[in-house]
Amino acid sequence: MENKFLFLFTITPVQSFINQARKAQDLYAGSFMLSHFSKAAANKLKMEFDCEIIFPDIANNSIPNRFAAVVNVNENEAQAVGDSLQKAVEAEIKRIGDSVINGLKINKPNGFDEQLSSYFTVSYLFVPYNEDDYKQCYSELESLMGAIKSVRAFSQYPDSERGRKCSICGERNVKFYRMAENEKDIERIKKLKLFSNDVYAVKNSDYRELGPRYLQAGEGLCGVCFTKRGLDRAGIPEYKAKFPSTSKIALFDAFKQLREKRGDLGTIIDSDNYEPQGIFALKNNKNLDDFPELSEMEKKNTRELYEAMEDYKISYSPYYAVMLFDGDSMGEWLSGNKIKDEKLKEFHKELTKKLGEFANAVRDTIKEPLGVTVYAGGEDFLGFFNIKYLLEGMKHLRNKFNELVNLPLKDFYADNTYNMTFSAGAVIAHIKTPLSEVLNWARKVEQEAKDIDDTKDAFAIAVLKHSGEIEKTVFKWRVNDTYTTDLMSKIVTEINNDRLSNTFIKKLNQELIKLLDKDGNYRDDNIIKAEIKRLLMRSFMKTKDEDEDAFKKRKAETAKELQLHNLLIHSNGVRNFLNFLNITDFIARQAKGGAA
Repeated sequence: MENKFLFLFTITPVQSFINQARKAQDLYAGSFMLSHFSKAAANKLKMEFDCEIIFPDIANNSIPNRFAAVVNVNENEAQAVGDSLQKAVEAEIKRIGDSVINGLKINKPNGFDEQLSSYFTVSYLFVPYNEDDYKQCYSELESLMGAIKSVRAFSQYPDSERGRKCSICGERNVKFYRMAENEKDIERIKKLKLFSNDVYAVKNSDYRELGPRYLQAGEGLCGVCFTKRGLDRAGIPEYKAKFPSTSKIALFDAFKQLREKRGDLGTIIDSDNYEPQGIFALKNNKNLDDFPELSEMEKKNTRELYEAMEDYKISYSPYYAVMLFDGDSMGEWLSGNKIKDEKLKEFHKELTKKLGEFANAVRDTIKEPLGVTVYAGGEDFLGFFNIKYLLEGMKHLRNKFNELVNLPLKDFYADNTYNMTFSAGAVIAHIKTPLSEVLNWARKVEQEAKDIDDTKDAFAIAVLKHSGEIEKTVFKWRVNDTYTTDLMSKIVTEINNDRLSNTFIKKLNQELIKLLDKDGNYRDDNIIKAEIKRLLMRSFMKTKDEDEDAFKKRKAETAKELQLHNLLIHSNGVRNFLNFLNITDFIARQAKGGAA
């Protein structure tokens, strides 16, 4: 006799797997692989068993590492259903690994399969399902899965101790290695540096066998990280084989301007036949000798793009941004704590639909020149932005989430004052800053945004300057019904249109610190308010086409719009407020080209 079961499936790890990346392509590949494996299991369940997938929408391009379904199955066969999905994922992992090796036409080193197969953990469970008690069944399911995830099984393979560790993850032994320029003897390197013969090694200058796109000089990768790097050879149609580098993302707006001036250069821009980092090298008065892997054609194209941007005086910055967000208190929403009685299953299904619509809208919007989407699963997002469009993109995502997810679901909420929101972390970084460090900071500031108060609904921005200096600020998305990012955008626009000098920001940094007590609090709010107004009003700049009356009117209107004193009141301290202004000034400078 068939019974109904509520089924939950997960594949892990997630964050560590995605974050272990040197290149933007690595980051995208890790995110894609988890979504791909989860989708492989969900599709098998849907095709071979009588089921109803509750969430997510598996038709979405990206889905999370987990899904829930109602499955009709004989109690004695439930285990077999889970096992079949696990085997499907394991088979797909092996198929992808083999496809990468075969696609690159290289030999598979011993231990490669073991590294791949032992890395991922599949977990699943069934609980008896009662249609009239969906909320309780789901609560039990989540509780049991939490217990399972708290105990991770480990498997050990023979070479897990001795050997050089992967350049990216630092966890597993190197299986693929490109010799550095001063290294000549492969066998000697295997013995004295890699401590293993089970390594596929290539000479530094041998780009025909394995190009630098897959392995750079002196780089050693394990089987897991190498599979991510070579995923374009796995024959997966949905995979973006040409995910842009952080250097190219930093050039997105400059390339947009260049296309408008020189449409004939669009073919080069869209190709892989140049080096974006080389453009920054030339800008810094260096040559292309640091890129020995480039062909003469690639060097020629790189110079042509650089010289064209110089001719047209197109400015560009070596800084880009990473942003991620995650739905606030999603555990409470999914558990039904904020949902009307007897509505949880319907809410789950409608939430799945709305998150899918939102994810599609995100991918349609966050693309060149704004940026590029790594992952848009619905309530969470990871992507890159050209620095010029960061503030615009952040506001757009927050607006769209409210429009496409929160408002349409209001009828399900137990209290009409409830709102589904998200908190975001954004990091502005130099193209030479290690990507793993940038991602770690993005996770860190996202958590700081969530910790702002009990209602969350906030964002944090950090700047990792090439000099090593770090500044960060955290604010609620809105201050008195005005988007906080709009205030930043207004200051950026005024500064870059030469209508406001950034001297008021520098002066505020000097003056406000003097007005703080020993605990960092300001003593007299009226004095602070007057000082902010005085310094701001003195920093406005009169434009050529303005008469005195128009200038006075603009100053008054802009000062009122910026509401800086009100922003300070809503800030978690004076330092956070000053960092807000400093980061805004930094964005303004970099949007005009900045310093490489």
